[in-house]
Amino acid sequence: MGHHVTARVSPLVRVDDQTMLLVVELTRAADDAAVTDVRDTGSSSSSAQENEIGLTYYLGDFPSRAGASFTHLIDPDGMRVLRPFSASGKLLEVGPGETAASDLAFSSTGLDQLDHVTVYVPQTGFTVVGVIDRADANSAGIDPQTLEDLDQALAERRASATPSPSADDTSEQGIAAGPVPIERYTRTLNGSASTHTTNKDVTVTLASDVTFDPDSYNLSDKADAQLQTVADQIAQYPDGGSLDIVGHTDDVADNAHNQKLSEDRAAAVKDRLAQLADLASWQVSTTGKGESEPAVDDTTDEARAANRRVVTTITPTGGAASSTAPSATPSSAPSAAPSSSAPDGTALPEPQGQVGAGPDGVTAVYPSIGSFDSSEQVTITLPQVVRASGLLFGRLSVTVGPRGADDNSVLSAWFDDDEFLLSNARGEDGSLVATMGAVNGLTLLAGGERVFPADYLDGDRQVHLPLSECKLFKSLKEGAVTTVCAVWPDTGEETVTLDHQAYKDDPWHAFRLTDIPVVSA
Repeated sequence: MGHHVTARVSPLVRVDDQTMLLVVELTRAADDAAVTDVRDTGSSSSSAQENEIGLTYYLGDFPSRAGASFTHLIDPDGMRVLRPFSASGKLLEVGPGETAASDLAFSSTGLDQLDHVTVYVPQTGFTVVGVIDRADANSAGIDPQTLEDLDQALAERRASATPSPSADDTSEQGIAAGPVPIERYTRTLNGSASTHTTNKDVTVTLASDVTFDPDSYNLSDKADAQLQTVADQIAQYPDGGSLDIVGHTDDVADNAHNQKLSEDRAAAVKDRLAQLADLASWQVSTTGKGESEPAVDDTTDEARAANRRVVTTITPTGGAASSTAPSATPSSAPSAAPSSSAPDGTALPEPQGQVGAGPDGVTAVYPSIGSFDSSEQVTITLPQVVRASGLLFGRLSVTVGPRGADDNSVLSAWFDDDEFLLSNARGEDGSLVATMGAVNGLTLLAGGERVFPADYLDGDRQVHLPLSECKLFKSLKEGAVTTVCAVWPDTGEETVTLDHQAYKDDPWHAFRLTDIPVVSA
């Protein structure tokens, strides 16, 4: 967040049969700018007066966990991600020229066979490190005292842990569970359908206002384009499996009417899908839930529209992990000028803000409104994204330009999701980390879809967190430079287009980066 800090990352050490250790060492540049020169701190900030920065505010899951606890281990080949169950370092407070370290302990469950792993340090970047045995830790530069301290902490943790009834849950030894699947979430460009892919199944949610005529189970003239999304997913799994179709309504009209309507709509989707896709190898079921399971528990027009939906869940016989990187035909090399179409030839929606080529960058401007000077601008570049297995890794550089009189705006406004400002991109609520400062609106446009950053189900909050920054909530001053990291599911293209939509009531935080080269890891 505007400061110059060097991160040194150790190899991942097998401490014992349950635990792995990673050390992140953070050194602030001796000539780094003063805190008050970088961001608006408020007059009561003692750390700012002493020119110290607490790195945990940017790198950690503060306040629930200290240190660099938002550091992730990513296994692209296995499409898995893991966060530490403990982190040392507290607030990691450093002045110019000072160094602080955070010792991160991870569960080794499911990681026994790995010989390397990708480490993601927030606002810094990605690096691949080897996995070594404890006997080799000293030669890798890890202080033996670090391992002894971890041994003691683990012994205390296990001694105080409450036994768990689940034999598969390592928390009974006081160790967090193992890695979780990396998931894929997309929306069609017109917003009429969303697709959620895990390693087990694919769920496509269809907006009934597009699929059907009002208060009817008659398919609309737009239904086929929408249902083709489901048919395309089914076609990826020739061995078949189970297909569950569930209809939902809003709370208008009585329960009996809504129940019948939801059942009829599910049946209508089944009948049409049978014409669009080969369902011979699939076990198909239809269910109606009426108004009993709303997606949004509210009675506003927007909430009721979200509740009118048909949810199709595709569970292939062999699992759905292979579809996290959909097939696509790589096209041409990057063009010299920003493109108005996707690399696969699909026409892109009209941009809502400034447009520039990724390597050159774009300067996005938020204008002054009315008599109060609230203007601000940022310059954003993305020279390339790196392909590793089924993922694309991006590292954006962000430079804050001239600012108006409003020092309360936060950097995340340029990167969060437009549709769900107070939740994550899926509309899930329940965590400040998932709702404030998260980079969940940097989408790739590919194949008629808006591809959101890869995410995972966070066990602590039971909501999905993006594999991207979650701590962009500070207000930076002119000239400050920071790094924004994000990971997307692979779109299969040789160049990608990144798009950030504007808010419904705020059309100025939009921008687009085109012709971003994809290079191999």
